[in-house]
Amino acid sequence: MAKKQVKSKKTTGKPFSDPAALKKLKFILGGIIAVLAFLLYANTIGHEYTLDDHPAIDENKVTTLGIAGIPTLLSTDYWYGYKDELRGPVYRPTSLIMFAIVWQFFPDNPHINHFLNVLVYAITCFLLFMVLCRLFQNFNIIIPFVCALLYAAHPIHTEVVNNIKSMDEMLCFLFGLASIWFVLKHLSNKFTMPLVLGGISFFLSLLSKETGITFLAIIPLSIYFFSDATNKKNLSVSGILLAITGLYLIVRMVVLKDVHQASVTINALNNTLHAAPDVVSRYATVFYILLRYVMLLIFPHPLSCDYNFSQIKIQNLYDVGAFLGIALFVGLSVLSLFHFRKNNFLVFGFLFFLVTLAPVSNFFFLGGSTMAERFLYMPSLGFCIVITYLLIHFTKTEKVKSHFKTLSQLFSSHIILFSIVLPIVLLYSFKTILRNGNWKDNLTIFSHDVITSDNSATAHQIVGSELFQSVAESPNSKNKTDTLQLAKNHLLKALEIFPYYRGPNSILGIIYYLENKFDSSYYYQKKELESQKKDPELYYNFGKTLNKLQRYDEGIQASNDALALDPDHEGANYNLALAYTNQGNTDRGLYYFSRVISIDPNRGDAYYFSGLIYRSKGDEAKATEYINKAATLGFIP
Repeated sequence: MAKKQVKSKKTTGKPFSDPAALKKLKFILGGIIAVLAFLLYANTIGHEYTLDDHPAIDENKVTTLGIAGIPTLLSTDYWYGYKDELRGPVYRPTSLIMFAIVWQFFPDNPHINHFLNVLVYAITCFLLFMVLCRLFQNFNIIIPFVCALLYAAHPIHTEVVNNIKSMDEMLCFLFGLASIWFVLKHLSNKFTMPLVLGGISFFLSLLSKETGITFLAIIPLSIYFFSDATNKKNLSVSGILLAITGLYLIVRMVVLKDVHQASVTINALNNTLHAAPDVVSRYATVFYILLRYVMLLIFPHPLSCDYNFSQIKIQNLYDVGAFLGIALFVGLSVLSLFHFRKNNFLVFGFLFFLVTLAPVSNFFFLGGSTMAERFLYMPSLGFCIVITYLLIHFTKTEKVKSHFKTLSQLFSSHIILFSIVLPIVLLYSFKTILRNGNWKDNLTIFSHDVITSDNSATAHQIVGSELFQSVAESPNSKNKTDTLQLAKNHLLKALEIFPYYRGPNSILGIIYYLENKFDSSYYYQKKELESQKKDPELYYNFGKTLNKLQRYDEGIQASNDALALDPDHEGANYNLALAYTNQGNTDRGLYYFSRVISIDPNRGDAYYFSGLIYRSKGDEAKATEYINKAATLGFIP
């Protein structure tokens, strides 16, 4: 097969005359980018767990085993160690293994994990620059530098870097970049080892997150646009990558053989597109979301951690957003195909964006989310490539010779370019650092973002639950009443947006109980139990409310249901003790009070009420003993 022409060589700019100096310059520029990336996110290291950090790390029964849990992580689905109802066909062991190793040496320490996120991001940005230097080796070196600089500073990455769980996104991209680097190195020096390392990196990218499969297309495109390799050699490398993909799919199939899609809860609450009445409106909404992605890349404000139901409204073809989205993406696709053989720099950026966004676009299949900024972590590189091309073209930087002896010469030769780029980077950096502050913890991020995502049921639910939790952790706080009222408002708003949302009901039931509004408490707890019957806490709270309503028989049934799920549930035993005692069955009441005491020997109220029962039975000695014990434990009726 004839060797194809390599279009990149038409670009003006003389080769660097001193290879050693060029290598040194690359490392200096790469170091600048890595340091910038680290400093931009250094203020996140003191943050706590947020979003899915808890189920992936400190609330995951396998991750918290440390190194001993690694074999299980390799042989089970992603959510195996958390809750059965969240399990689904998701296999991403790489990041979980990292969490397990960190837990082994730094148990329950989110700060170490945040530090690693920042470090991995800095390493990724450094490697990205080096990969771009190899891709654009026939171009002015300022091009990969500007592109990597824009990528490192872009605020759209704040969700990924701040959310520890998103280490899966970071490792996927890091290993994907490494695979490009090694494959191109193999093509330049003909050695086999770089190809082996490239294959291993590609496999690790797949194990990190399923979107790593996009490198099955990205790597051949990189070879086609930026390498002298023949089409035959490209097909050979692609065949190897395809075989590795096949191996990954086999491993994934074996691991997930007992996990079905039905196991995971996917509905309109998670992905608004499930609420689309027909295919036309579904795809109209998809294109509207794609347009929103482009708008966020161009102008990353306001940002939000939540775009769930119903923050994104279902669109029709005649809606402006849908129409513009269709026009933009159809136009980009057509232009990319039309100029496929002509303008590789720009076209590669378009294709990188489209290919890496495809798996999470909801275009080919509905994913688990409507829209998310983390989905732009890889595609944003394509955007940065396109913007860099436009800046280079506008400032005529391609006419500047590419050999420089010092760093100052590099910058002084591109004054016009940097007079545009530096303000953009400074604005990006300011927004990134400012946005990082919102990610301190769940309450902080959702309290901020619920304003932006006021139509999101999950945003209101999480704010409400976090506010309630803050009161539960500090029950004597001065603003307890106001906090509970605010929590209630958010939870009610969540149900107003999505009436079938089960999460807010149980918390509302507790809040109304604390407000002594037992009828309202009963209503919401009953609703929660209609959809969720496996949690002993729900039955315990329901039984407690029924006792307050003096519906003792129903309360006894609810408490027994709790004990059926957890025989040593202290609260359920206490509910039964009160219910039987109030019914006049003091023997049963005394029996369950004794069970409470056996579970918690420091429960003063259980001793006190046991003493009263003994007194009613005429056993004054026992009564005095138990009542005195209650006083010793600090219980004051």
